[in-house]
Amino acid sequence: MRCGGISERDAGVPRLELLMTVFAGMSGGLAGVLWSGLVTSPWLARVAPGPFAAPTESAARLVAGAALRAAAGAGLGFLFWLGWGLIAVVNTPWYATGALYGALCWSALILPAFATLALRWKGTSGQLAVHAAEWLFTCMAIGLLCALSWHRYA
Repeated sequence: MRCGGISERDAGVPRLELLMTVFAGMSGGLAGVLWSGLVTSPWLARVAPGPFAAPTESAARLVAGAALRAAAGAGLGFLFWLGWGLIAVVNTPWYATGALYGALCWSALILPAFATLALRWKGTSGQLAVHAAEWLFTCMAIGLLCALSWHRYA
């Protein structure tokens, strides 16, 4: 049976695309947790010794960081879905679209925040570079996973 020109079988696809894109974004955000533990923590230990050293990682801080990255990834996944998977970008492979989306997210959201923080913060610029690299990886992971999930259903 058809409902408004859409078959019953096809009626669930947009909702599935939404859920899969949000889940892919959340997964990309959680990939940032891995980067944080494997790359950022040792890098910060070398870059910022002394009074500007990063505090020790507690379980509560780890869970809060994972929740923050997962929520950011889910939000960016939702924005990717709202933008129809960067539909204006044509004749490109899915990974190019994902990398473009990740770079756009990083440059529009994270870069201005770190730039204003760099203007006002008395810490070392090395710490900002470490965190900027972490969020660049996170945004790229989110973009690539969102593009992959979108590509699978397109």
